Amino acid sequence: MSPLIRDLRPADAPQAHALIRASLPCLVLTEQHTRWRMSHPLPGMDDTRLVAVEGETVVGHLLSRLQTNEDGTRTGRSYIGALAEDHRNADLVERLLTASETVLVEKGATTLRVNSAQEGVQAGGELFRQAARERGYELREEHHVLGLDLGGLPDLPETPEGFELRPMTDFADDPRPIYELDRACDEDEPGELEGDFVPYESWLRSVWENPLIDLEISMVMLHEGAPVSFSAYMSDRDTRVGSSMTGTRRGYRERGLARCAKVSALHRARERGITHAFTENHVDNQPMLAINDRLGYEAVGVEGVHVRRVGS
Repeated sequence: MSPLIRDLRPADAPQAHALIRASLPCLVLTEQHTRWRMSHPLPGMDDTRLVAVEGETVVGHLLSRLQTNEDGTRTGRSYIGALAEDHRNADLVERLLTASETVLVEKGATTLRVNSAQEGVQAGGELFRQAARERGYELREEHHVLGLDLGGLPDLPETPEGFELRPMTDFADDPRPIYELDRACDEDEPGELEGDFVPYESWLRSVWENPLIDLEISMVMLHEGAPVSFSAYMSDRDTRVGSSMTGTRRGYRERGLARCAKVSALHRARERGITHAFTENHVDNQPMLAINDRLGYEAVGVEGVHVRRVGS
């Protein structure tokens, strides 16, 4: 009997989380976050979490996300594909993608995206890539996924003269300066942009208050009291930490500020018992790829984004 595909229910969360964690070893996620996101959707996003079940056992997962853009158009994305080891087959992937596409098209999506990755990043990822290609999707962009054993960190660098390094917890009472820096750096990120940067109140709810964001680890570089560079991290408060965003405001680049903030954050993570760090960089983001190479990050695999227009 083929697994039944249906919406994820709250009671499925523990099994779904365990399946995702096993299938996507570089992804930083917690069961708490899965439950939190179900009741705290991202601004402008409509999520449907699909699971494949055999009886009461979750054997597959795919997140189907609809984004409504500023111009009113809608884009669908199918990602976080996870399969139980004995259910990694083309038939189940085909059925999951069909269910996801149906949800997205019924909600008005005119463009569809599918994420897939090489085996080290996503167990069974080649099945998703093959299914997307057979459905007429075209590879639009790629990201390098990198991993770092925190036991081999470089020494802490000295903070450049005239600058001050502080943890993000220092901005707990007023995170607006961090928002403005995040927005400024986001404008320069390579790759396809997915709509305008969110308003401050939405950023507070979806980013700053996200239970994955680790403000104790994340670091900010200040110049004359104003944030000019930062390295923000998510953690599972166990063994994994992942880069959320690292950036430097224009006019302050090529001074080693981002690297200093990044290394300091990773040392703080190691002090808290975390053993591995992961990050993802667009293939065109050469400055950040160079920083991560010097830190000792090693390639785990490549994740691709596949795109097609509805009806094509």
